[in-house]
Amino acid sequence: MNDLMNNVGLPIITFILVLGPLIFLHELGHFIALRLTGVTVLEFGIGFPPRAVKLFEQGGTIFSLNWLPIGGFVRPLGEDFVRPVGENATEQDRAAFEKYQQELALLGKKVVKTKSLQETGPWQRIFFFSAGIVMNLLTAFVLLVLVSMLGQPGPGIGIVTIASNSPAANAGLQPDDILVSIAGRPVSKVSDLAAKDISKLPASVPVVVTRKGEQQTLTVAIDPQKTFVVRQQVLISEVAKDSPAEAGGLLAGDVITKIDSKTIINVDDLVKYVTDHAGQKVTIYFQRDTDSKQVDLVPRTNPPAGQGPIGISIGGTTFYGAFGWSLVDTQLGPLVRRPLGPAVVDGFNQTVDNVKAVFGAPFALIAGRIRPQDARPGSIVAISQIGSLVLQQSLKAQEPYPILRFAALISISLAFVNLLPIPGLDGGRILFVLIELLRGKPMDPEREGIVHMFGLLALLVLSAVLILNDLVNPITNSLPK
Repeated sequence: MNDLMNNVGLPIITFILVLGPLIFLHELGHFIALRLTGVTVLEFGIGFPPRAVKLFEQGGTIFSLNWLPIGGFVRPLGEDFVRPVGENATEQDRAAFEKYQQELALLGKKVVKTKSLQETGPWQRIFFFSAGIVMNLLTAFVLLVLVSMLGQPGPGIGIVTIASNSPAANAGLQPDDILVSIAGRPVSKVSDLAAKDISKLPASVPVVVTRKGEQQTLTVAIDPQKTFVVRQQVLISEVAKDSPAEAGGLLAGDVITKIDSKTIINVDDLVKYVTDHAGQKVTIYFQRDTDSKQVDLVPRTNPPAGQGPIGISIGGTTFYGAFGWSLVDTQLGPLVRRPLGPAVVDGFNQTVDNVKAVFGAPFALIAGRIRPQDARPGSIVAISQIGSLVLQQSLKAQEPYPILRFAALISISLAFVNLLPIPGLDGGRILFVLIELLRGKPMDPEREGIVHMFGLLALLVLSAVLILNDLVNPITNSLPK
């Protein structure tokens, strides 16, 4: 029963909690823009037609739920779902709407004047077509401000590797543990652990860590002979596809300790050595969790653009001999809650970072910084599948930040997709208006409508293929365990 809930129930709940409101807010942006420009709104729909149910009607605008749960729409006068219509169709809709307004007037109710989208200027139409995108970005910002106020993980120290038979290993510490305090002293960054401070610690040291969301206190009998052994190491953060590193079995999270007979203590050492030995076989010694390993490989003489000779992205980590652990700064520390002012600044910065990541993803893919298998396009099913895992994380932690941050990311992704200059999407509609500005006259509505209809059909077919793929091969199967 629990498996059924996880496989079916939670994705549906996630769709209702995340995608549904985000789609509604996107369309609300369009709706507000139309009202501000005085354009008549015939229908506000959640989902794509055919119509499932008419929810209610207000001022002549129909609010509806539709059968295809892959988006939403706002239909102004002069439009048919997502495309402009000709003059005859517009006037028929106008006559029907005005007749209804006359009926409202006889009942003493408020009536509105009719105005079609084609009666607005090009900049007003750009305002309308971009309003949903702006609303999605604004929604992400508000969500991230809430995250900052309600609490999210702050700076922390992560254990990357632990040497076998070391004090840390014997105490039961594990890679991926997050240090909270050492000997009663809170720690939040690696620089908090200076060698001179470690030398003053007692022989038996209580260490508090967070492991899978739960705090544990362990006692470490430090090695007094190695209290001043503190050295930098090189951490692999990413392995490029079809690279010597991938062929050799290196993984993200491995720590390189030595190449051939040379001890590697910083990034510059590694880069210089592999560059000087391009085309020659080298032996790389590395630490993975609690295991020491080695691999032979040949650095490339002419690596692809954006990659190095062995095809890894690297960063720094610090090894402490007294404990036998390698540490790195993370953003997985204790929860930090900020007041409104700092939360607004933090939310803005997080929004900008997420926008850069989402809008820059295609360029990163082209440059080879993102592997094709990691850029798999997903449907609403995939979003709901991943969202269900995030929702479980929120429920387990009893904190809202995981699902709120996920919703913010999806909202930004919706803004990006809708901005694409594809017929049938907001970006495609904006493109036609820009062409109109360059030509000095609008496109024929019926011809433009045909282009957008073909674009919409192509998007519906693509959506169906992606949904089928995500049902047969859930995207969660490809996520790291």
